[in-house]
Amino acid sequence: MRSLATGFVYVRHDLSEDLLDDAYGRLRDFFALPQERKDRYTVDGANGQTGYTGLLVETAAVSDVPDWKEMLNWSAPVPVGHPLRRRFPHRYGDPTLPDDDLPGTTEVLMEFHRVTLDLQRRVLRILAVGLGIDEGYFDVMLRDGAALTRALHYPSMDLAPGDEHVWAAEHGDINLITALP
Repeated sequence: MRSLATGFVYVRHDLSEDLLDDAYGRLRDFFALPQERKDRYTVDGANGQTGYTGLLVETAAVSDVPDWKEMLNWSAPVPVGHPLRRRFPHRYGDPTLPDDDLPGTTEVLMEFHRVTLDLQRRVLRILAVGLGIDEGYFDVMLRDGAALTRALHYPSMDLAPGDEHVWAAEHGDINLITALP
């Protein structure tokens, strides 16, 4: 079983093709904005938990050279009085999405986040049963805004400032589950 060696599996999903097309179209439009407009969605102190993260900001643990990628991150908002938000405000702030430049984007991307998270939850429930543990074992790990959606854009390598840059250096995802719809 190749997935045991790679950690990747293909699954058929029921996500709306219209929603996927709309979300990816809006993300394409966002990453095509001039740099100064994208920079308006950078959230100081958020450590990449929400908003825009520009080129050459992230560096993989195995590298000394920053990655040639940019990203937009968001998750479901956690209520203001929630203990996690009080303790970790940088991690549990409100989502920062580009509605000022692309009206309606927040609604579409939050729905994309919701349905993708639901798909991840269903996959984890199947895995839990296969592991012989309670079906809902992983559910608590997906509650209260702990799930992040990250849209990545990899500009042409011809534009990179040097030959040593790559889109994303070798790495392992640090989260519970990654979906690539």
